[in-house]
Amino acid sequence: MAIKGRGPVDGLSPSAFRAEMQGQVAVLIVSSLLVADRGVRNAHILSLCDNQATLRRLAAHSKSLRVRDQVESEVDLFLIYREWMKKRHVRCTRRWVKGHQDRKLPRHEISDEGLMNIEVDELATSAYIMAGVDKTSLEVDVFSEEAYGIIIDGSKVTRKLKHRVVERCGETALLQYLTNKHKLSEGKMEGIDWQALARFLRSLSPQQRATQVKLQHNWIPTNSFLYQQRRIQCDKCPLCKSAVETPSHVRWCRFLAAQRYRRDRLSQLEREFKGINTAPEIVYCWMAQLAAICGESLEDYSDSIITGTPIKQALGEARRHQAVLSWEGMLQGRLSTRWQKVQECHERGRRQETASFQKRGGWSAQAVRLLCVFNSDLWHFRNAEVHGNTLHEAQQKLRAEVEDKVRRLYDRHPILLARYPSVRSIPLEVRLQKSTLVLQMWLKHVDQQEKLTDVVRMKARMQEGSILRFLVPRSAVRVGVKNGCGQNNRLIRNAASKLVRWARCFLRFRSKVELPRAGIGDPG
Repeated sequence: MAIKGRGPVDGLSPSAFRAEMQGQVAVLIVSSLLVADRGVRNAHILSLCDNQATLRRLAAHSKSLRVRDQVESEVDLFLIYREWMKKRHVRCTRRWVKGHQDRKLPRHEISDEGLMNIEVDELATSAYIMAGVDKTSLEVDVFSEEAYGIIIDGSKVTRKLKHRVVERCGETALLQYLTNKHKLSEGKMEGIDWQALARFLRSLSPQQRATQVKLQHNWIPTNSFLYQQRRIQCDKCPLCKSAVETPSHVRWCRFLAAQRYRRDRLSQLEREFKGINTAPEIVYCWMAQLAAICGESLEDYSDSIITGTPIKQALGEARRHQAVLSWEGMLQGRLSTRWQKVQECHERGRRQETASFQKRGGWSAQAVRLLCVFNSDLWHFRNAEVHGNTLHEAQQKLRAEVEDKVRRLYDRHPILLARYPSVRSIPLEVRLQKSTLVLQMWLKHVDQQEKLTDVVRMKARMQEGSILRFLVPRSAVRVGVKNGCGQNNRLIRNAASKLVRWARCFLRFRSKVELPRAGIGDPG
């Protein structure tokens, strides 16, 4: 004899862990009520479960409750289970059984416990396709066994309490930043598949997640960004050296190696889209747009394969909505929710082929991952070409760049104030024997000394004027020659004396107001 029951799992986006916990609690409550009604004493039950995490959690019901237990996942069901176990109506023995054994073994080789687990799985599967039965229920009661319940957006938080509270506290500032940064209105924000993007970011390590966030908000250190911060002297692309390097320029740089890499990477991306069973209509549309963003012309991608009217309408709506959100935003993870409808139209005719893909996080999450990884690969290729793939290559490229700057500075040979040593005070061959760090410090000090020299020259010119005012015009000399040699000689002597006095004061740029030293001098 069997008592069967099925129903929705409560909570906002519940996990399989909550479903198993809810089933174990239901088994305990129903068996306890039956035993109490029949007046049975010393009752024993065997509770089967194919989720080991659930068994480990329920095995701790006899331990004393700690404060930190209140913030763990599915604590409400755990507390209910704990209170019913204290009533001692039944003695429960929990046992793990391997799930889905019928996929590898025939039914006659499976134990009774395995057959029971298969029957329960079939019962749960039938509940998903039954009309009038919801998969989840957002309304979750605050039970008497709980110390408190936290309600966010009308639903009780049952898992990841800290994350939900932190997200809620920074939600207003984050929405304001996204609205101003990417020009997203309230309607655009609702049309972006944020869950797929969040699922992709959670799967990354902290270092990889930081890089992806920088790429999504265009915080990458391109030359234009570094030039605005005055950290470099040129904002041109270090590869093609013909245009200002911006985040969009990284995607369509005309450098020969970059073009070759983009073509290969676009071909790989197309194969990856097909590997997750993406609708061909979506693949062709996306590849055509990505080729345009990357400066490539892919004429093979067109809409000639679209035959069905429903999928054609859904594709047109998704394409227009993504154009409003921007196609570059799609590379940064801001994917329109309308693409899911196109994919669903494609999957209706290929339900069996797509069944395995639904178990790996959903199509939208995998599509966002492929797009974001493609965008990051373009940036990593640029860094590899500029700085090298390994630390040794990066050091070699940096050394060559610093030596080139030193040679160009020696060729230019700027004239500095008398208090500073000359650039050529040390021979170039001896200077290049210094370490890279010492050369970088020396270049920085020389740059500061040049700026201070220009300031002193400007102050001297403002206080004493230009040297031209001490020279006699040619017209005056000609007039003096006509009037007589004595007057001409007097003019020349006066001009010469004034020129000598000016040279003694300012030829070596010794102004009356001395500025403080800018650094430690010449480290070499």
